[in-house]
Amino acid sequence: MKTKLALCFFLGFYSFLFSQQYIYEEFGINEGLPSLEVHGMYQDKSGLIWFATDRGLVHTNGYEMKRFHFENSISNAVVLDLFPQSNGTIYAATFNNQLFYFDEVFKGFVAYKYNNILREKLEFKQHIMSLYVDAEGNMHIACEYMFGKLIISKDGNILKSPSKERVTSEQDKWMKLEKKNDEILFFSFEKDSLPNSKNTIVSKVNYTLDKEVIFLDEANYIVFFDSNTLTVLDTNGKHINSIETATIPIVLKALSPTTFFVGFEFGGGVIMDIEGNIKAHFLPNESVTDFLIDHEGGYWFSTLHSGVFYVKEPNIKVFDTGLKSPVMNLAKTNKDELYISYRTGDVLKLDQNRKLFREASSEVEQEALVAYDSVSELLYVKSDERFYKKNRNHQKTYFSDSISGSFFIKFSEPTDHKIIISNQSGFVVVDSVGIKKTVLSQRIHDVAFLNDTYYIGTPLGAFTMKNEQTTALSTHHPIFKHRIEDIDINKVRNEIYFATLGKGIIIYNPTTGKVKTIDTSQGLSSNIINELKITNNNELWVCTNHGVDKITFNAAGNFHISGLKSSKGLLNDGINDIEIINDTVWIASIKGLTYVPKRIFETSKIFPDNFLKIKASYVNDSLYKFDKLTKLSHKENRIDFRVEAISFKNTKDIVYSYQMEGLDTKLYTTKNRKISYSALPYGSYTFKVAATTSNEETLNFIEIPVHIHAPFWKQTWFVISLIVAVITLIYLFFKYRILSYNQHIIGELLRLLMKKIKRKERYFSFKEAGKEIRIKTDTILYVKSAGNYVEVVTEQKNYTIRTKIGEFINLMPDPLEYIRIHRSYIVRIDKVEEKNNKEVTVKGEKIPVSNSYVDELQKLIF
Repeated sequence: MKTKLALCFFLGFYSFLFSQQYIYEEFGINEGLPSLEVHGMYQDKSGLIWFATDRGLVHTNGYEMKRFHFENSISNAVVLDLFPQSNGTIYAATFNNQLFYFDEVFKGFVAYKYNNILREKLEFKQHIMSLYVDAEGNMHIACEYMFGKLIISKDGNILKSPSKERVTSEQDKWMKLEKKNDEILFFSFEKDSLPNSKNTIVSKVNYTLDKEVIFLDEANYIVFFDSNTLTVLDTNGKHINSIETATIPIVLKALSPTTFFVGFEFGGGVIMDIEGNIKAHFLPNESVTDFLIDHEGGYWFSTLHSGVFYVKEPNIKVFDTGLKSPVMNLAKTNKDELYISYRTGDVLKLDQNRKLFREASSEVEQEALVAYDSVSELLYVKSDERFYKKNRNHQKTYFSDSISGSFFIKFSEPTDHKIIISNQSGFVVVDSVGIKKTVLSQRIHDVAFLNDTYYIGTPLGAFTMKNEQTTALSTHHPIFKHRIEDIDINKVRNEIYFATLGKGIIIYNPTTGKVKTIDTSQGLSSNIINELKITNNNELWVCTNHGVDKITFNAAGNFHISGLKSSKGLLNDGINDIEIINDTVWIASIKGLTYVPKRIFETSKIFPDNFLKIKASYVNDSLYKFDKLTKLSHKENRIDFRVEAISFKNTKDIVYSYQMEGLDTKLYTTKNRKISYSALPYGSYTFKVAATTSNEETLNFIEIPVHIHAPFWKQTWFVISLIVAVITLIYLFFKYRILSYNQHIIGELLRLLMKKIKRKERYFSFKEAGKEIRIKTDTILYVKSAGNYVEVVTEQKNYTIRTKIGEFINLMPDPLEYIRIHRSYIVRIDKVEEKNNKEVTVKGEKIPVSNSYVDELQKLIF
């Protein structure tokens, strides 16, 4: 069987590739890579992703990239490939055929002990293409342009040498495949054919260039490439298929029992099956050198000339229609056709087979509108100064210029065989009877109709109109004063949903008059709502300025929110409209049209490993090993922990929950990776920390024991010794009858001793409005200057104190806990959630940073 892809690679799949595009995040030199030439990738068991480049190795933890500089023992920084072994050791091959290695629990790079043998046995062009270390510690190496393999024992003895015969183009060449274990498939070139065995297969090849060989587990297929041909064999060596490619393959990666990834030179990458059918195509025209699926399901692509590309959520795709204008609204027909309107006035139709047709064009670039009445099976289109409806037989009926020539703001959701058009001075009702205009004194954003009553959304809030009488709903509840963007009606639940610009969603029951709200405090992505969409009685979709949310109501009236935003892979956050066709959610936004499977909004109860670790601990600014934290003196009581979790998909959403058990009575949360305790009292504690990216994720704590010894004057032995000494002294004084002459000395001694033992609490006391007030210093959030006064903002309330801001830190019992970031602001360090050179965030509040304090702010480590 032979499959030719030379033409179908570029032509047969053109319409498929035209529509399907992935959302890539690009990593280059500005993002921390030492070079744009990347040869390989690997994710180790601690979650870090390593990149092999022509300028050395680098890894990323999601927060930043770390570059490594090689010592003199490693002679070449051009790393061509990585060879992970089953014991956790990763070998790296360089351009000059030398090896070095490192452990997955990274402790540094080590040059291979017998690189001198490689220099002696390998020619310059014989780059290492296959490597493994067997159970006895023997190194097996195969190279390009080399017959046989080189085996070096762990003691440096050469157990087997490759053939010295030079490879020529006229010779027959064979590739020997050896399955060593479930993870390693070793391959080398031979000049003679060998019989196949249980774990060894020999296949004839045309070239002895660098190759990739993969094993498709369960289905037991072997795939390799030889120049422009992909060959599929079964585990007995039987030929299954040959797939010719238009460009030269560079890399293969197994994905499933019958599918694999192929990276091409200047041809991007594809996922295909053993029949040669392409399932997905990535990065056309790039030379893709490696492919990796991380622990969260994200796709990583390394390239030969453009660095690294990352697809955060492969299920989210961009549908490229060829128009670069923002997509404003969508309408789905009963035939599952999707109509797409653009800000430029264009309207496109996407049919069930995802083929595009132009419905309307515009010359004045005025926003187009589309709506579909599923009951009447009528499509309404507004483009330029044309307004028409089209029936299921594609017959168009144009409305008069008096209607179509006016400026339309919005189409309502068609109900009761009518559609309502909002405009700048009222609204127009279009139904089977005719057209009725209603003039109002303000701009109308949306109108909905229920039980002889119109519900009207405006910039000044929500109104009702019945029997030509207009009433402000704010008389019923003040929340209706806020700007309304959209109104939808759920007749089964007898609820009206109002989308507001700043207050989330208002839910109003017109029968009972009950008003409820859903906002960010309950899980909504944003309180700025652009559009609502009711898909069934218990499902409400919400288009916000920070992504798309799905709200699912249950019979008891409770609800669950799941969402998708740009930080989780969406194209952008400002969403204009959505439609659901079968199991696909179509999303209209300023940057274009995207689509995702509906199941992506189903909240998974299984969360990927976040690889949380406590990287280091510092005591009084000195690095301490964890086992030494149980042997601290009373002076070693300022402790910092550096923690780190890894989530490439949700880096900005990682929240660390922590507690010093034995001191803290509650859990604290922070997004900082540095957790500090400035003055721990002596005692035994357990430091606990967990990391999550979702409120529904279970807290899995890492624990570190901490023990600070009491000062010697508070230890039992000293107290007992002191009591014995005092009793002895008293006895002696009485014995020698001089007690009366030394009473004042003893009293002074005891007074000084008690003063030393007395514990100092961390409280701040001050006067406000004639009252003495004492507050815990760890409840202070920040301090704001107001002339000769400062406003102290705490977790509970604010206080005004008469003092200057420059003197405030010196008044505190724990001055090291505060940092000045502005002439008018001081913040408490452990309350800072986010920072940049312009502002810091404390409990959601943005506090400015002045230029003169930027250097001071850099000392604050996250």
